[in-house]
Amino acid sequence: MQTQDEKISLTNGRIHTQSGTAANITFEHGRIVSVDDESLGLDGRVIDLHGRTVLPGFCDTGLDFLAWSEAQERLSLASVHSAREMSELLTTYSRANPKPLREWYIAVNLPDEIVISRDDLDPVIPAMPCAVIDAKMSHAVLNTPAMNEFNMPQDNVELDEFTQHLPPLSEEDIIHLVKTYAPKANALGITEVWSDFRGDAKRLWDIFFSDAYNMLTFRMRCNFGFDGVNPLNEFLADGLRTGDGLPFCRLGGIIVDGNLDQQEQKNMIYSAHLSGCQVISDNNKSCLNALERVIKRSRKNSRHVIRNIAGNLIERMHLLGLGGIALAGGENDFLHEAFQNGLVISAGSGDSLSPPLKAVSGFVSQGLSVAEALSVYTWSASWNGGAESRRGELAVGNDADIVVLEQDPFLVRPEEISAVDVAMTFCAGCAVYDSGAI
Repeated sequence: MQTQDEKISLTNGRIHTQSGTAANITFEHGRIVSVDDESLGLDGRVIDLHGRTVLPGFCDTGLDFLAWSEAQERLSLASVHSAREMSELLTTYSRANPKPLREWYIAVNLPDEIVISRDDLDPVIPAMPCAVIDAKMSHAVLNTPAMNEFNMPQDNVELDEFTQHLPPLSEEDIIHLVKTYAPKANALGITEVWSDFRGDAKRLWDIFFSDAYNMLTFRMRCNFGFDGVNPLNEFLADGLRTGDGLPFCRLGGIIVDGNLDQQEQKNMIYSAHLSGCQVISDNNKSCLNALERVIKRSRKNSRHVIRNIAGNLIERMHLLGLGGIALAGGENDFLHEAFQNGLVISAGSGDSLSPPLKAVSGFVSQGLSVAEALSVYTWSASWNGGAESRRGELAVGNDADIVVLEQDPFLVRPEEISAVDVAMTFCAGCAVYDSGAI
């Protein structure tokens, strides 16, 4: 994506700023150049909002974009009632999709009462690998080409084993997913996504930074996960560091998995912190202990954040200056207490994209004010990423990442916020979504 150089003014709206509301906002070369109530002298392209509401673009600080978008491509079998219906649906799907992702046909959510084997799959998908995953997400049934590719003697395997053997997404697959599903995020008002890159992280980074770069319609912050400190150090040896950096695809934080050995967690946190990288950690005790030691020893803070925080961590996180990421759509009864204690909390979807306004409505029901709940997707998200001087609020000089809403979330009932529609979304001044209503 390129920065939009055209001068655009949005007028006759309710533009929410840190100091109140304004009627007009103008941006050019991807940056905001004015926010005021004076409509005289507006030039360039002028868009009459007819009273609609303008907010900073939303940032999801924890969506596994590739996993979510790939899941949209998989065939759901939840509605079938027999093996015959499954076969008919698979046949239709395979004919409509002659080149599936990873060159594998994958179907999910087969009802538990339907028992199948490769004998049911081979007549339908005879030449390419195919897997059908049950509704419990515990097992996959493979056809003969899939068994041959995995070199497996049985057609029924545990899902973890299936996932480990599955070939990686190709460059062509990734470009297809970006072109197809990034605009769907824009339609929800999202202008920035933090996405996890694990396993072949360096290869994924190279693809996004080069081939997929100009196809992005939101800012992609790539967070990297490794299975130990050695691959992390090899990655850091390439000279890559985190920070705001590139405008549309940039390096993010280092993910420290709470399932790793405690010593490995400690070593990774020390390496990431001392290299100037942000640590994104699970909320377990060993991770917090390592963060506390390294922060006190080096007396530097790289905006480290804790995912899936719990209420008993709030005071300790506040003392260490840590940010937090709450699960969008989850039960977060601690949020009100976290805000009262001055913690900066943003929201992440996880494996499945959660509409920001739906999550905002949920956060309000869990004790936050509307302003606090919206900040989870705007200023707080930018602060957690070290980009609060560029994004997260509508101010002169900031990036023109903007969402236009049909109604004002401050003026509807809390339970109605989730139903507010997005009219337009701008990223770096580019109109990346337009409902056609204006």
